[in-house]
Amino acid sequence: MSRWYLAVFVVVAARSAAASITAEGQALYEGRRYAEAEHVFQQLAAADPRDPGAVYYLGKIAIARRDYAVAIRFLEQAAALASDQSDYYLWLGNGYAWAAATATYGDKVALGRKCLAAYRRALELNPDNRWAHFGLMNFYRHVPAFLGGGLGNAYGEAEEICRRDAPLGTFALAVLATHEKNYPKAFALLEKLLRQDPACFAANLAYGRLAITTGWHLAEGEACLHHCLTLHPTENDEGLEMVRQCLGQIAEIRHQSPIAQHRDGGS
Repeated sequence: MSRWYLAVFVVVAARSAAASITAEGQALYEGRRYAEAEHVFQQLAAADPRDPGAVYYLGKIAIARRDYAVAIRFLEQAAALASDQSDYYLWLGNGYAWAAATATYGDKVALGRKCLAAYRRALELNPDNRWAHFGLMNFYRHVPAFLGGGLGNAYGEAEEICRRDAPLGTFALAVLATHEKNYPKAFALLEKLLRQDPACFAANLAYGRLAITTGWHLAEGEACLHHCLTLHPTENDEGLEMVRQCLGQIAEIRHQSPIAQHRDGGS
């Protein structure tokens, strides 16, 4: 075998091995086994510091840990390494948004501007990125109009989501109805979505949380939360820990202990 063919063989083998390790890390991430996934992507990043995918996943894992400063550092690096990737800017926007939620007012404004720019860049790269539309919708509903937000803009993004993904659009409208405290409309939208897709983790959790907020439909909300325990949340969903917290809140509302509640109808 010539040196040239040997060199090609080594490069191809290395790329194949890296792809296999990346797939392993992605599977661990999707299974919410974040510590194991982080170890995999740290190895990849150490082998090739300019691997944007490894850095991107390290940023998303940091968001899952609520370590937003670290997440932003990784995601800014990923976006710089692969500036054509819409999802990199989407998650960078998510990092800025979560960091802003706990920041001081001055930092909140600066992070908000960066968040808005990141979401807009994600949509410039891919106008059909429905999660970027969803992130932008959330930005608009939380930020007053004089700072670039407002509910009018939020509903505009919800309409964009509806055109691209009807179920997610229904959920977006339910989020906005809840935000405006139009609880009958929010319940109706979530019920519509759950009829269409009973296995939608986000809708089941939202229904349970809405039941807690309002004190309405507690039995149905509790059933939705128990159903969540049989489902697999996506990276865009809150985890099972939140579901269990909500079940505990319903137990308190109904003057039951969590153990008695579990025996009554838990899964």
